[in-house]
Amino acid sequence: MTEVMSVPNGPAHDAAWGEGWDHVSDVVVVGSGVAALSAAIAAAKRGSDVVVLERSHSLGGTTAKSSATMWIPNNPLMRAHGLADEREAALRFMAKVAYPADYYADHPTLGLPERKFDLLAAFYDHGSEAFQELADLDAIPYDPDAMPGFPDYHADFVEDDAPVGRSIRMWLPPDYRFGEHSTGGQRLIEAMRRVAESFGVTVRTQARVVHLVRDDDGRVVGVEARVRTTTQLIGARQAVVFGSGGFLHNPDMASTFLRGPVFGGAAAEEATGDFVNIGLEVGAQMGNMTFAWWDQVVLEAALRTRSTLRDAVYLFGDSMMIVNRHGRRVMNEKMPYNERGQVHFHWNPDRREYSNLLLFLVFDEATARDSRPSRHRYPLPLSADSEHDVLTASTLPELGTAIRTRLRELAPEIAGFTLADDFEDGLIAQVARFDDQARVGVDEDHRRGETPIEVAWASEPREPGQANPTMYPFADQGPYHCIILAGGALDTKGGPVADRHGRIHASDGSPIPGLYGAGNCVASPTGQGYYGPGGTVGPALVFGWLAGRHASTLERHAPRFADF
Repeated sequence: MTEVMSVPNGPAHDAAWGEGWDHVSDVVVVGSGVAALSAAIAAAKRGSDVVVLERSHSLGGTTAKSSATMWIPNNPLMRAHGLADEREAALRFMAKVAYPADYYADHPTLGLPERKFDLLAAFYDHGSEAFQELADLDAIPYDPDAMPGFPDYHADFVEDDAPVGRSIRMWLPPDYRFGEHSTGGQRLIEAMRRVAESFGVTVRTQARVVHLVRDDDGRVVGVEARVRTTTQLIGARQAVVFGSGGFLHNPDMASTFLRGPVFGGAAAEEATGDFVNIGLEVGAQMGNMTFAWWDQVVLEAALRTRSTLRDAVYLFGDSMMIVNRHGRRVMNEKMPYNERGQVHFHWNPDRREYSNLLLFLVFDEATARDSRPSRHRYPLPLSADSEHDVLTASTLPELGTAIRTRLRELAPEIAGFTLADDFEDGLIAQVARFDDQARVGVDEDHRRGETPIEVAWASEPREPGQANPTMYPFADQGPYHCIILAGGALDTKGGPVADRHGRIHASDGSPIPGLYGAGNCVASPTGQGYYGPGGTVGPALVFGWLAGRHASTLERHAPRFADF
């Protein structure tokens, strides 16, 4: 049976807290991205002895690869700038974006199951509090001068009464350098680690958690971890909190659970679904398993390395478009990456195939060499590190021939995907239609350039008086270029179901004692939606903080092994 101890915190190996462990802490945190470190800081600040276990040799996970912008409703910076974000309206917006199939405005929980509505309410109710506490500790090096910042990705929705201000950007000093590729995420992780360690948090790398340890009452009392070349048992007097990332880089899980084929993405390579397997072992309820933070990847880059360095986030340029195997446009190329990525999963019932499994980014020479400033440039304009993934030809029909040749070379890795017989004819007709629409500035097919985020991310017009800042006619003569795009993700967003406190629930809906989770390793409270810049980091920070705070309130138990 579980024994409740009233002894104060002592040395990690104090026999009064249980025997047979290699280390014992109050709270064991798994992972080291923003969700994990927020939990560690929240628990340690409230008096818990915390150890962080990171599978990799370095900290940060997928957070470290990101810009670390964080989307938080009703945050303190908004209020300081006089921007209102009323609760009822914010919840309507969040519910519509996260659960569009359920959303119904004239319902007490907006059409959502009560559990899902409660998570969105918790995000609104505690987001500002979590951000303020961490900011006051200097754990978030945010940029106060960046307000109000970029609009939400769905600022055109009538439900969005606060279209700007929820996205908080990181501050990078002019002399900041972190290896070859500096990111706001690395800056954030550095700051959070420093604060965590100031509260006595122990951080251990190359420590992969593989199993949970429970006592006779079913309480989670520790973990089994592979620490470098050894196996260690690490006890938890209060709780174990997971913030270990999703399962994007577990091809078997990805193909089994996700709603369509993905080829890779920007998640840390350790995002292989550890908490899915561990949660299933203890009977955790699973949720949101078919969804991810979608985007597009350059196919050949992803085939070389599934954990990509960069993805096709915002597609730069105006004389460019994305076409399918028939040479036809299938999307607004300037929409946010989460929306574009899902087009790859369209099932064609007539042909009984994923007709958009691969898509083709076609652009002219002026776009390839465009030097206008842009927030996101990869994979355009062309540079030395990207041109080997680019196909080039003098004419559009010749470009089709080049694409066919490349697809034959890649056939074993793309399930033999090919262009349709009508691709070249379709492409010529599509360029002509695109040019006509660009001249008048109205995209009648896909409404390109109509939403606030598209306008905000657009470069300055190429020519004075350009009718649509996101569209310009293709050059009459080549060369023309193509980059093959495939479905990808920043990471998955499904896993064990957590409540507003971060407690993991069993299949019967009851909390599993002593087990918490937040971030990409759990069922995301944002459902299928992506609210705006920072839409991944913001919820991870807030719910990680909530999990750590709640875990710190638990009574300390001597971690005992179950009798077998």
